[in-house]
Amino acid sequence: MNSTDNSLLKVRSIVAEILALDVQDVEDTADLFDHYQADSLNLIEIVAQVEKQYRVTLPLDELPQARSVLALHELLERQAA
Repeated sequence: MNSTDNSLLKVRSIVAEILALDVQDVEDTADLFDHYQADSLNLIEIVAQVEKQYRVTLPLDELPQARSVLALHELLERQAA
């Protein structure tokens, strides 16, 4: 498992924890709002945990596009680069 796979798994785990889901039930491309009924407060919690875990600040103007685990991970990867 490479670092990208590892960080994707960690983002998936954070999402699962915040949304009270089993990590294996979280699909990387599923829309957090439509598929899992997340709300804006859930997204704030997820972003806060990701920022804390990776010591980055995700740009507020790009957060509306981070509607899936994969999209959030891609945003994280761009900020960490």
